[in-house]
Amino acid sequence: MASRPDAIDTGRSDIHQLTGGRRYGWPVAGSSRAAAVFRGFFALLVASLVITVLISTGLWRPAPFFADLLNRLTRLSVPEPSWTVRIDGRPDVVAVVDRTVVVASRGFVEGRRTADGSRAWRVSTHWAYPAGDVVVAQLRPEDPDADPSPDRGFAVLDPTTGRVRWGNDEASAVWIYRDDIVDLRCPDENSCVLRDWDHGGTIRWEVALPGAARSIKGPNPRLATVRDPAGWFATASAGTPSAIPPVMPLLVDERIYAVDTAEHRVVREAAPPDRQTRVTFLGDRMLHVRAERADAGCRFVVEAFDVTSGASVWTENGFDLDTARGSGCEQREDPIGVTSKLVVNGSDARPMLIGADAADRIWTGPPGSRVLATDGLLAVILEPDRKTVQIIDVGTPDGQRVWSREFGLDPQAAVTGAMVILRDTDRGQLLVLRRGSMAVALDLKTKADIAGFGASGIVLTSGRSIGFHPARLA
Repeated sequence: MASRPDAIDTGRSDIHQLTGGRRYGWPVAGSSRAAAVFRGFFALLVASLVITVLISTGLWRPAPFFADLLNRLTRLSVPEPSWTVRIDGRPDVVAVVDRTVVVASRGFVEGRRTADGSRAWRVSTHWAYPAGDVVVAQLRPEDPDADPSPDRGFAVLDPTTGRVRWGNDEASAVWIYRDDIVDLRCPDENSCVLRDWDHGGTIRWEVALPGAARSIKGPNPRLATVRDPAGWFATASAGTPSAIPPVMPLLVDERIYAVDTAEHRVVREAAPPDRQTRVTFLGDRMLHVRAERADAGCRFVVEAFDVTSGASVWTENGFDLDTARGSGCEQREDPIGVTSKLVVNGSDARPMLIGADAADRIWTGPPGSRVLATDGLLAVILEPDRKTVQIIDVGTPDGQRVWSREFGLDPQAAVTGAMVILRDTDRGQLLVLRRGSMAVALDLKTKADIAGFGASGIVLTSGRSIGFHPARLA
């Protein structure tokens, strides 16, 4: 008997293969997508019904739930600030002055009470800088187009009330210091005058400058001096200015006019001798920092001169002041230092604190360590493991260690007159130590920035929100 074939070829299989026709019994893509959409819609409908029943029966109240969720997402720190408010612009300069938080932003400056964050006063301004017992600002009129001199003048405000104490309409540039206000007035094209005022509005001294100085404009124009190693903290410290320096080196047409603020005269007029040399002033020393290309990086030579006499005082080879960038060794940055101290990397990769007067080695660290912050008296050192932080007393022999702790990778630090701030960006932690005892004043979990500070606390910020953490720091 002949066997039955397993399949009968009708001649259509080849046609289906050629034309891509659908075989019966194969899954239908459109129907599966429709089923998935239906199942999702049905689940959403059931969830909505369940939520409606819970709300209508009072078993669940969504308002507190979502309010708590929003609070968790927007809070500035843990523990939370004593108050948090949202202002009308991103804060540019912030300071805590007695019982007032002074906040300057684009177009205004305002004072808020430290007790509850409520606004005590507000003034329209182009710019503003708190300075201890005053706020120095350039007022903005109601009709800016009607202002004949929008880039001139300043007013001195009371930080508690915002009222104008006194002002000047002639200044084209202003430097704000802890106890001084220095302005630049140019009555004509051939002459300018640098004037120092006390915070009460009395002129202390005047120094004549060439008419080319009229190119210097605005608040706190750059001076030919050093930069703080804690550069990340510059915005937070802008509202708490330092004392006036012994020498103000003004940049005028690629030349430097060094004004002695004690003798009230120009003591030195200088210019870089060549393209490889950068001229900087620190204390009563004029520094020539020379950088040249070498086989392995850059070769540095630093020579210090007496500001008054111009005599060479000391010369050091291999002092890297972190001024050069790139393979060309072009110096685009100011040297690192503070008061009369320089932060140096030696030719052996050992960091040092150097006295600018005589190049004396105040402190020398192990290779790979780094000076995070200093004020010339205390220094915060990061060890070669990039986690261990030590605070040393620079005034003691070999730098006595007064505090130490391990943080996450590459923490940041700042030293102020009343506190030492340590910021662990890796773990999202902010630690504030009282300077005298090294006791912990604040220990916060936060990724917010520090907007400003004062003797009674610090201000955090994120976007347009600011929050005040009270702490007795002084």
